Amino acid sequence: MPLMPINGTELFVEEFGAGPETVLMYHSLFFSGEMFARQIDMLKDRYRCITIDWRGHGRSKAPLGGYDVDNLVRDALEVADRLKAERFHWVGCSVGGVMGLRIASQFPDRVKSLVVQGASAESEPIEKVVKYEELILNVFPHDPAAVVDRLMAILYGAPFLNDPKNAKEVALQREIILNCGAEKVARASAPVLRRVDIRHLLPHIRCPALVICGELDGANPPYKSQIIADGIPGARLAIMKDIGHQPNVEAPEAFGRLIREFLDAQPAC
Repeated sequence: MPLMPINGTELFVEEFGAGPETVLMYHSLFFSGEMFARQIDMLKDRYRCITIDWRGHGRSKAPLGGYDVDNLVRDALEVADRLKAERFHWVGCSVGGVMGLRIASQFPDRVKSLVVQGASAESEPIEKVVKYEELILNVFPHDPAAVVDRLMAILYGAPFLNDPKNAKEVALQREIILNCGAEKVARASAPVLRRVDIRHLLPHIRCPALVICGELDGANPPYKSQIIADGIPGARLAIMKDIGHQPNVEAPEAFGRLIREFLDAQPAC
């Protein structure tokens, strides 16, 4: 699928599978829709899976502005409209999870079910914002190699990073971060780091919801997922043992099974 003109920019959108149910999959900071490759392989026999590289990431264009979460929500909804996905399931990781919370609460008629992984409904505490801005905005754009190992320690659990059998995958993930386009990703991260608290929106989410978090998540620890699950009526919480912020690569099959089993349990409509 070519670049799609959306909301003042151009977004790279890919579609896999052709089932009657549509799943929109939205990635986390530093990555692209490609991060879901192994989960899509587990879903595409039954589901139409759509990935979107959000502005400033992956193969999408990097406009000067529009990176606030509300505008990212608008981007996703415009893509859904273009692809005639009036109602869809949402799978979002980290920032993609925050977007899912906003869409499901503010546009409840659009979302059939919601999977939120490694997200937070709170605004970032100022001390964390200062730390991240120094790391991601001040150093990363100019010298990614100087901070990549610190980022890896936040994004991935120690068991994954330290297991020799994962050496090839760890090296690949490191290269993805080094080559993500540091300047454009830094620009995209700035408004996301200073996002507002949305805990008040959680009770307005009425669709079935699965909240997933790695036990060792260094970006958004499990208590943040507990807050989300407690705030959404009927939500289910799944904590993945010995896993960090990126279960899509740390435990791809287990993560895919959680998503598949949850989606399969939803009534067709």
